[in-house]
Amino acid sequence: MLRRLLMVFLISTVLGGCSWASSHETYDDETIAKAEASTQNYIKSNFKEIQSVTITNVSQNEMGGMTVEGSVNNGEGTFSAGIENDFSVGSVGVSETFPDRKEDCMERTCTYEH
Repeated sequence: MLRRLLMVFLISTVLGGCSWASSHETYDDETIAKAEASTQNYIKSNFKEIQSVTITNVSQNEMGGMTVEGSVNNGEGTFSAGIENDFSVGSVGVSETFPDRKEDCMERTCTYEH
């Protein structure tokens, strides 16, 4: 009985360690640079009156995808963007103070380099 309990404990520890390691992935500099550039291009192409885009964080989200967070126009508004495997922006959430979308980009995403 004690042997089985010890075996369950060891397996749980090993699996838990693997799960923790995979959920705390870090990205190399090239990957981060591509994600940042794509996000900046997306924001500038799809929103009105963007003078500057500042990236504050690039991380792996709970589902294993990449998230880029930042602000625009010296902190006027903040955003969080979900990045796809091809470095396109799959989703974006913006603060209430974020600039409005461009008219042409309301129904569909405007073209941007990613």
